[in-house]
Amino acid sequence: MSLDASGGTTALDRLRDRLDLRCAECGYEDDGGRWTAATSGARVTYQHICPSCAAVRQRTFHLDR
Repeated sequence: MSLDASGGTTALDRLRDRLDLRCAECGYEDDGGRWTAATSGARVTYQHICPSCAAVRQRTFHLDR
């Protein structure tokens, strides 16, 4: 895998890095956290669980064919 100048190994890694880790429910900033990703081939769903209040956030991106 190659790295480009903007960081990350793939476009989906770079997108994940841009997702906010501040909880919308309690305001906790998860500095060491990450969004997890799952894909069906037609869409990518990122999920983050707040370590402070356990709020679950998901972002789903539909991929064009």
